[in-house]
Amino acid sequence: MKFFTLLLGLLYFGAIKAGAQANYCPPPNIGFESGDFSNWSCDTGRIDGAGNINVVASQPVYDWFAMIDKSYYPQVDPFGNFPTLCPYGGTHSIMLGSQDTNKRAERISYTFTVPAGANQYALVFYYAVVLQNPHHQSYQQPRFTVKTYDLNDNTYVDCASFDFIASDTLTGFKRGTVLTPKDTAVYYKDWSPATINLQGLAGKQVRLEFTANDCSLGGHFGYAYLDIIEDCGSLISGNTYCNNQKSITLTAPGGFGDYLWYTGDLSTVLNSGQTLTITPPPPDGTKYVVIVHPINGLGCTDTLTTIAKSNNADFIFKVADTVYGCAHTTVDLTAASVTAGSSSNLQISYYTDMYGLDYLFQPQRISVSGTYYIKAISPAGCINVLPVHVIIGNPSLTVDNPQPVSYPATIDISTTFTHNANVTYNYFTNAAATLKVPDYQHIDKSGTYYIEAVNIIGCTTIKPVQVVVVPPPPPIVKAFNTFTPNNDGINDYFSVTIVGYGEFESLSIYNRYGQLMFETKSKDATWDGKYNGKPAGTGTYYWVFRGTNTYYHTKVVESGFIALIR
Repeated sequence: MKFFTLLLGLLYFGAIKAGAQANYCPPPNIGFESGDFSNWSCDTGRIDGAGNINVVASQPVYDWFAMIDKSYYPQVDPFGNFPTLCPYGGTHSIMLGSQDTNKRAERISYTFTVPAGANQYALVFYYAVVLQNPHHQSYQQPRFTVKTYDLNDNTYVDCASFDFIASDTLTGFKRGTVLTPKDTAVYYKDWSPATINLQGLAGKQVRLEFTANDCSLGGHFGYAYLDIIEDCGSLISGNTYCNNQKSITLTAPGGFGDYLWYTGDLSTVLNSGQTLTITPPPPDGTKYVVIVHPINGLGCTDTLTTIAKSNNADFIFKVADTVYGCAHTTVDLTAASVTAGSSSNLQISYYTDMYGLDYLFQPQRISVSGTYYIKAISPAGCINVLPVHVIIGNPSLTVDNPQPVSYPATIDISTTFTHNANVTYNYFTNAAATLKVPDYQHIDKSGTYYIEAVNIIGCTTIKPVQVVVVPPPPPIVKAFNTFTPNNDGINDYFSVTIVGYGEFESLSIYNRYGQLMFETKSKDATWDGKYNGKPAGTGTYYWVFRGTNTYYHTKVVESGFIALIR
């Protein structure tokens, strides 16, 4: 059995993927998809001071064993903030242990027979680890073990048994931000894969054992979540391609330290890493080999093979190029509109990487802009992964205040920012954006105006723009103070003249007694010094002008005296 230390106080153990070279289906309910513990054996007990585990058969007691589904609370681990339900497939996980302490130990086991002829057979499991680390002796620490027992030979299988012991030096672990009541540090590892190698056990009966225990002094916990993906597919996925695929990507099981891909005869190295992309797809029946090496002695070196298979089925998978969301909202990548136009009956999953290896948690509530990836698997087993860009936020709008001008020059406020072809712009006189500017291209009054940018899904940004238009001086009404209506052709008529931005409305002339002598609403009309067709007497008269300031649209009233001399 391989031993290695973990930063581990609380362990999430998950997603065992049963698969082999010849598409062997997993045994019944190994993935808990029945929603219960049928075919599993549960044991509870204690860890003693020497680190020995003593358990006895029991029912799946609450707080020792718990079934997890999408409605389970909490949905995320309080220490690592990762999902409690395995994100790599299936509808159920289980909880093995809890945060309660008292030298507890819990074990769950599954006994089955490796299919005859399955000389290459492995179980790929996903685990997420969180644990208290009290810095006891190693045998006293919170612990999680994975063991495989060969019932035919009465021995544990070395390459299929692992021991996870809590410590603070394990690669890939992070320290949680939440402390326990005793202020003991908690470390966690997000969901990660590992492999149980059952090579050479074809036809034998084996028992899988998963055990979590508290520290032997009784004050610190360790627990696990387990989910098994019930998949009948090959251990290497992606080897089937459909008619219209332009490439295929082979994906080896996760959890190994390094990978090396070869041609089928091992003569040529093709790639390193967990995946191998082949463009265009190879001829049907092409063989590929990958040699995998374990991490820190976790398992054994193995050689896996797969054969590319052509399928005549059509496989149409479409993903929207960009999905938008307004600021302070989220985007739902699971919405049907995101994959509209794709083939029916596709199995869809969501990831943060282009190879579909790192899960995307809560794809229905994306709150951060970025590029995400959607994987589709057709009923024929064809796989494709496509990107989708998410842009969350209101339209960008940077406004530069224009330079001041003097009337009659005007300002076009649509030139104060850079336009985006995918954005509509509106212009308002109030911050609430309810009163539109009548003519935003010819602003002639100083003030604060508001520009609204609206993108294709209705998200809005409103920014102010300061406009300075130097106004014209008030209109001046000019009139002579005397006139001589004696028909000599000189100064025979009285009128007023408007200088500036003013508009004539009326002119009224009164005698010293307030009697109206003359009135007109025509700017071209003049007073000839007569009243009712007869010459008015020599004397002083009073005139009143009424008009409008055409810039401010205000009333203008001016008055003065005029001496009539004959």
